[in-house]
Amino acid sequence: MAKGLFSRRDFLKSAGIVTLGAAMAACAPATPPAPAEEKPAEEVPAEKEKVTISWWNQFSTPICQEMFPRIVGDFEELYPWVTVDFEISGGPPGGGNYIEVLLSRIAAGNPPDTATLWTPPVQFAARGSLMAIDEMMKDAKWARPESFYEKPLRSCQWRGETYGLPSSAGPGCIFTNTAQFEEKGVSPNRDDFPKTWEDTKELSAKFVVWEDGELTHAGLVPWEASWLYPVWSGLNGGQLFDAENERYVLDSDANVEWLSYWVQWLDDQYGGDIEQFNLYGPWGGVYPESAFQLGLCSMAQSGSWACTDAEIPFAWEVVRFPVGPNGTKSVTGFWPNWWVIPKGASHPKEAFLFIEYLCTKGWETWYTAVMDTPAWKDFSPDILTQKLVDQVGLERAKEIHQFFAAYLEDAVDMWNSPIEDFASDTLNSAIDEVLHKTKTPTEALQEAQDLCQAKLEEVLQSI
Repeated sequence: MAKGLFSRRDFLKSAGIVTLGAAMAACAPATPPAPAEEKPAEEVPAEKEKVTISWWNQFSTPICQEMFPRIVGDFEELYPWVTVDFEISGGPPGGGNYIEVLLSRIAAGNPPDTATLWTPPVQFAARGSLMAIDEMMKDAKWARPESFYEKPLRSCQWRGETYGLPSSAGPGCIFTNTAQFEEKGVSPNRDDFPKTWEDTKELSAKFVVWEDGELTHAGLVPWEASWLYPVWSGLNGGQLFDAENERYVLDSDANVEWLSYWVQWLDDQYGGDIEQFNLYGPWGGVYPESAFQLGLCSMAQSGSWACTDAEIPFAWEVVRFPVGPNGTKSVTGFWPNWWVIPKGASHPKEAFLFIEYLCTKGWETWYTAVMDTPAWKDFSPDILTQKLVDQVGLERAKEIHQFFAAYLEDAVDMWNSPIEDFASDTLNSAIDEVLHKTKTPTEALQEAQDLCQAKLEEVLQSI
């Protein structure tokens, strides 16, 4: 939930939940408040018995402990025959590794009715651990397929079926330091930001400062956000995983060109030595103690949530990513939270009502406190994160909200592989080798391609 300076993989590692592939193989189953609106309680039909459903999650922060009980209470008021049993304690009831305990319960046939995931549902769905919800979505009050942004919903789909719902889908972007742009005579207006890699690289060079052989200020460091690697591939007309054909395409010409461009950027602006470059500053993200917040970097990548969560202490702007030589348009990525119904859930219909509410109307309540851009397209445009309104004013807050909502329409496919965690680690290692110049882009991507495709075929043959 808290993204901070970490990539999703870094966060999962810190949480101890990255052994998904092995765990699933062992545990696969055998077979301000939102504007008030009228929410009349639905009468309990005579034939309906009251039920209690269980919801597992990993939330633990004070804001989660405040907001989720409120949202659950609103749900129970709307559906008075359903009671939700849950806790906001950071893990499964009774403790233990969240993913391992969840999969063990699914395998044993006594899973919770619902669960929130911070790792892609496709990894669970491909192994038969989740319930498909397409039939329930057809007649849903809010959660119909067309009501969600296409790419976030596709991160829940495997082989034509849907295995969960996304609540948030915070888009990625580039943050810029308004004052530093103005000091260089560069327009800080979003519409004036360069549209191509080449022009962005030239802009970055204007902010690069070397003093006595040491880098003291940077422009843009394009490789510092690993969760956005699928975006940089897409910006040059490439992709990482072709879900329709169940095949990795890491070694494409577009991807080789992308990494070659980064190596040239490293050489031209940052001395060519990635190890030495990393010693000059904490280049990743926009959170406190990052080079961006310390004034050592004029541009940095993050997601919509950072507009409020990072508490940037100076004027900033958010802009779209520039397009590569073989790209056709600016694209973005997204960071979701997913809500699923485990295979074997005791009350699937009520569980669906719950995840539907959380990912639609309930997220309107959540968004007033945390700027996690909703994946639900029918979200009211009048609901804003109060903290953002307090920081920048009502009209500016509306404009920023609309920027991210519109950008989600141009998201790339991501978080959609049955071996997402393995592939992410493999690609990160390949890019690290390229930046350290121990392998060429062609060599590193070919090796990563072979490893990921072999692992994918191994997994697919086992299910």
